[in-house]
Amino acid sequence: MEGFTQLPAVQVNEARFTKEFWGGLVMHSQGFGVNFNYSKFKTYKKKRLFTFDFVGMQHEKEYKIFGSIDESAKRYVFGKLNSFMVFRPGYGGRKLFLEKLRENGLQIALNWSVGPSIGLTKPVYLEVLQIDSYGQIIGYSIERYDPEEHNIYNIYGRGPWSRGFSEARFHIGGFVKLGCEFEFSDDRGIIKALEIGAVADLYPQRIPIMTEIENPFLFPTVYLSLLIGAKYY
Repeated sequence: MEGFTQLPAVQVNEARFTKEFWGGLVMHSQGFGVNFNYSKFKTYKKKRLFTFDFVGMQHEKEYKIFGSIDESAKRYVFGKLNSFMVFRPGYGGRKLFLEKLRENGLQIALNWSVGPSIGLTKPVYLEVLQIDSYGQIIGYSIERYDPEEHNIYNIYGRGPWSRGFSEARFHIGGFVKLGCEFEFSDDRGIIKALEIGAVADLYPQRIPIMTEIENPFLFPTVYLSLLIGAKYY
């Protein structure tokens, strides 16, 4: 403890922790996902931060509708070509602004990170009605959405989400993330926190999510994360 003798008692207790690992659910303005974080001691109030996000990203014009003949079918987004998912491995920093002065107190930290934004587009598959030469419905098939062939009159519903991964394509860009974390655990070794913040994902080309609507290459979002984790010596 000789190196910590100049610190207040609460800081002496905290200074023993050199690593933190936490993660949880992310809800953002264009979807949801999961988040994992790892921080390593740099100084008492500053830490190196390693982050990993996996989130789904929707087009702002997406709107789910029912098929034309059966409302019990799975809803689908008409005009959606691809589902878009984003992986974000990041590196940054974590700075403590307000320390926890008592067991049931509040700790506030600022987290920031940058890194590659690895996008993945997966084709959308639909249940498409099959009609015989007499105009009678004889069943349906699972087909990749084709705006030239499929319309609201022959689409029955959404197909299996698992279809299309073999046809997926990667899109490499970058991201910047800034968040404010509120940690309220009554145990100094446990992390229970909420984080609010913003992320911007930027790609060199537009991401083909929808047809007949301009697709973005910049995805600015705000988010709320529900987090849990632990601190280690």
